Amino acid sequence: MPKLIFMLCLLTNVDSSTYDLSSSIAALNRGLQSKTNIIYTEPAQPSDIYERICEALSHVPSVLFDRTDQRSLSSINDLHLPKPLLMILPEPSPDQAEALFEQLPTEMQQSDFLIVGCDTAANWHQLLAALWQQGFPNVLIFNSTGRGGLRGEFYTSGFYPQRELQQCSIEDYLWSRQHWFDNLGGLEVRVALYNDPPRSLVYPENDMYAGYALLLLREFLAHRGAKFVPVLTPNYSVFSPHDCLKYIHNNLSDVCGELLAYYNEVSFTASYTYLYVNILIPNAQPKSKNYYIIAPMQLNTWLSMLLYIAITCSFVSCVCRLQQGRWECGRFLLDIISSLLCVGFQLRLITGWQYYTLYSSIFLVGFMIANYYLAYLATILSTGVYEPEIRSFEDMVDRNISILIGDYDKKVFEIYDFPDILWNITRLVSYPFIQAHRRIFDPKYAYLAHSDRLVLFAFQQQYMKKPRMRPLPIDLQHSLPGFPMRRHWLLKHKLSEAVLNSFGSGLLDKLADDTNQQTIHIGYLNLIPSEPYEAKPLTLDYFKVPLIMLVFGLIIAFVCLIVELLWRRIHDPYTRERCERTREAEKETPGES
Repeated sequence: MPKLIFMLCLLTNVDSSTYDLSSSIAALNRGLQSKTNIIYTEPAQPSDIYERICEALSHVPSVLFDRTDQRSLSSINDLHLPKPLLMILPEPSPDQAEALFEQLPTEMQQSDFLIVGCDTAANWHQLLAALWQQGFPNVLIFNSTGRGGLRGEFYTSGFYPQRELQQCSIEDYLWSRQHWFDNLGGLEVRVALYNDPPRSLVYPENDMYAGYALLLLREFLAHRGAKFVPVLTPNYSVFSPHDCLKYIHNNLSDVCGELLAYYNEVSFTASYTYLYVNILIPNAQPKSKNYYIIAPMQLNTWLSMLLYIAITCSFVSCVCRLQQGRWECGRFLLDIISSLLCVGFQLRLITGWQYYTLYSSIFLVGFMIANYYLAYLATILSTGVYEPEIRSFEDMVDRNISILIGDYDKKVFEIYDFPDILWNITRLVSYPFIQAHRRIFDPKYAYLAHSDRLVLFAFQQQYMKKPRMRPLPIDLQHSLPGFPMRRHWLLKHKLSEAVLNSFGSGLLDKLADDTNQQTIHIGYLNLIPSEPYEAKPLTLDYFKVPLIMLVFGLIIAFVCLIVELLWRRIHDPYTRERCERTREAEKETPGES
């Protein structure tokens, strides 16, 4: 990480010196590999010290600030300057110095600062202690003892937790800054905790504080000689990020034992992992067995079959009309339907070669359609028929499946991109409600699932014949997670380095795998058993399809009967009268001849 030199030049008159200021600045630049310097001036500041400093910094690019400049110290990062930087400021009082450092962004807490002036050891020690409390440990003091303030002695803070004022050289400081926090001497670190597997598992009654994020934090504190002090949030048994962040704001905890999505309200460790959020949606649900009657064939196939029945029935009826002199639509309709059901049928009123042609054609078509239908029906009876899979956000909206989120999730979604199409089906509920339904994978709702939790949910369903839930194959949101902490917490950058090393070595993945098994083992989540393969008593559901087919057949027969009766009632009188006129005409014709 690049280093920043921040110089406070305090103008004083000194009588003797040990180190030359200009040469010491040049040596400090070389030791820290400074690439850019920032000089902050005061209108009343004498110019001789700046001339000497500018000579020492002639080989390093510099940027000039003054109090009348519209730019502020809090916007240094906006300049996008190569780091580290060197800043020179006038002599401040202790209160002014603390206020000055308050303006600096938290990204500069890892930077180096050189304070130049002449004061007592007690005052220097008090100033160093105040800066450490603000999160700026890398401070080197140049106590002027020579005339003109250009020669003096170097002082810095001792190792934590004593932090005694110690005289040093440039080389001593460059070594010490790498080892400030090697041994924190039992420093108590308050960690706000709540349950959020696999990142944190909190069971104080069993003295269990686990989870891959919390274990990493505990090992880091133990390695640095700090004492882990758990601070439970009011609702620690469920996901409670708001309580954790509230504790940090109120200075009731130093850090949260959980990885949360980065945003600007609190300080975060640097993030080296990339988490994405999916929506855990229910798998396709089985359709009602009533649907199995029409499931083997698509709508176009059913319409084509109805068209075949109508055309064939009409054609056979026309043949019958030509041969027998009457229409028999109802009887032939039942015969054609019987052929499709592989039931015996007879075209009794058709004679001659037309009978054999029509019978063989109807038989072949009915045989093929019936076997095609039965083959597909046997397949779906063994595998089941399910609703179409949800594959997009539009499908979720069409199914009207509510996405359960909590208040913290809503706040994060307002910061990061969230699809507008999903807000209408998003339901804001409490985290206990989400946890209760997500534990059993209630298919009535959809749930948020981060990438590190997807493995846990898959592990929970590993013995199921067909998993109840699956992630939607679309990334909903991407975030950079980190440990939230107090703005002035001194261990921020060391913890960031630990996270980087754990990520690069694969330790985070190993801890996550162990936590998944531990989460199931302690009973926070239960493995969902597979559906048992056993014979069960028949229920009314098994008789629905035969009953529907029976009623459907009776309706067709009844309709055919009604049509036949109406047809005969209309055409029989006409046929009888025509026959009587034909007989009379035949009798009259021989007499006339």
